[in-house]
Amino acid sequence: GLLSDITYASKSSSTKSFSASDNEIYTIINRAIKRRQESITQFTQANRLDLVENESSELLILNSYLPEQMSVQEIELEVIKVIDQLDISDVGIKDLGKIMKELNLDNARAPKKVVVEVVKKVLSSRKTG
Repeated sequence: GLLSDITYASKSSSTKSFSASDNEIYTIINRAIKRRQESITQFTQANRLDLVENESSELLILNSYLPEQMSVQEIELEVIKVIDQLDISDVGIKDLGKIMKELNLDNARAPKKVVVEVVKKVLSSRKTG
């Protein structure tokens, strides 16, 4: 299935510049992982434990292809460094875009969704603290 996803991405008209770089492959793997997680949720609700087991084993295999993920603490440290570099005195949620633009984290090690949540958490803690 993963090979099919990669082949499709390379032939897709929307990705004419597809070069099969590591980051592009990691993005495809992350999409496949997200699909498996959604399937596990749906199959669990439908009480189809046989399908849950199958999807879970595929999920483990897909995760083995990704590099080691950054911890939340590591991401927080990077976010704090960027805030300090930008020298923003009164940080708030309005600065989310500026911070995300400056963060140069590997999407394979730090999925964007996780990074956004960490940035929001840091911004809210700095605003109140």
